Amino acid sequence: MSLSELPPLDCHAHIAPDVTGPQIARLNGALVFAMTRTPGEARAAARRSDPTLAWGFGAHPGLPDAISRVNAPMLREVVEAHVVIGEIGLDRRGPDGPQREALEAILDACRGRAVVLSLHSSGRTRQTLDVLRQHPHPGVVLHWFNGTPDEISEAVELGCYFSVNNAMTDARLLQIPPGRMLPETDFPSSRKTTLASKPGDTRPLEERLARRAGRQVTAIRHDFYRALANLLAASGARSRMPEGFREALDAAGF
Repeated sequence: MSLSELPPLDCHAHIAPDVTGPQIARLNGALVFAMTRTPGEARAAARRSDPTLAWGFGAHPGLPDAISRVNAPMLREVVEAHVVIGEIGLDRRGPDGPQREALEAILDACRGRAVVLSLHSSGRTRQTLDVLRQHPHPGVVLHWFNGTPDEISEAVELGCYFSVNNAMTDARLLQIPPGRMLPETDFPSSRKTTLASKPGDTRPLEERLARRAGRQVTAIRHDFYRALANLLAASGARSRMPEGFREALDAAGF
């Protein structure tokens, strides 16, 4: 596999756990962190074994029923069944207390475990960083993070990575260190602004970043793989990733 043949990488998208083989084939080999929103979805996803999809365990903070189902016995099984924990986090919609309790329980269960976390922080970026400072983890990806420049700097100091999409402003993207940047579509959300037609369709983002930097799209994608390799090395999760991810990282030279 040459540099130009590296498959698209999408570090935050939503795919139904009953997706079929032909539907996956239509993603053109894209490697996707497939987030779930509820423990029920996650249980169904955990039964799958897809070489190009890393299925997450999700308890979306905007869904009260989902976070109410988070408990210690469940989480002990979750960290064994999933290499990706997401979508989890905090959200301005709904009371902070139950969301924070669920997030802290998840972070405690992930302590010392080889997992990558994808955190939602809409409207509660400051509170999310406060929780991460108290419960650090070496494999955190902040999904669509819209914090202040100071909060972005603090997140970098905490070792966080950022999954970014084409709906984010140039000003925001310029604040994020390129070495900590991973691509996402958050499909099916905000398709008019992300311009993503399906999970893994990160080409509009890559082309935009390439134009801004005066570089080739292939170089931007290679940078994304470098960031992914560093994230997986920090978290110890590389060996747990599906085969397609490991093969692509080897092909990219990481």
